[in-house]
Amino acid sequence: MTAAQDYAKTEVWLTVTGEQTLAEGSKDSSRTSVRALYENRDGVRVFRFREEDSQSGAVTESVMEFSEGICSITRSGGINVVMKFAPGQEQNCMYGTPFGAIPMAVLTRHFAVKEIGGNFHARIRYRLVPEGGDPMECAVTVKAEPVE
Repeated sequence: MTAAQDYAKTEVWLTVTGEQTLAEGSKDSSRTSVRALYENRDGVRVFRFREEDSQSGAVTESVMEFSEGICSITRSGGINVVMKFAPGQEQNCMYGTPFGAIPMAVLTRHFAVKEIGGNFHARIRYRLVPEGGDPMECAVTVKAEPVE
């Protein structure tokens, strides 16, 4: 199959769970479950989905790409950011909010992906350091299973 050909897209249930531990020890978590489109492009697993903020109604389009040892998350709309996760490497990003952009550094500590049958599972642990702010220890878990 060549790069110019279309790849099959599968509808999946995608659950993304984020966890943060702030410098003073307080913890926060969030979970989003949405229908997403999934495709495997020569080993690059791509998830496309949209979220609507329940309070403001703002819509954010998101794309998550997983390849060998690297993940990137691109969000545009209500929130704008491109974050890259590569173990042992510090990546910089701008986290755009309605109140302005925040420069951040991302240091990935752990990255694991597993695909069994039609189910996908990924876990990333990282340190997030906002410019001028205290570092946060973070983790994201991504699970996907086909819609039946």
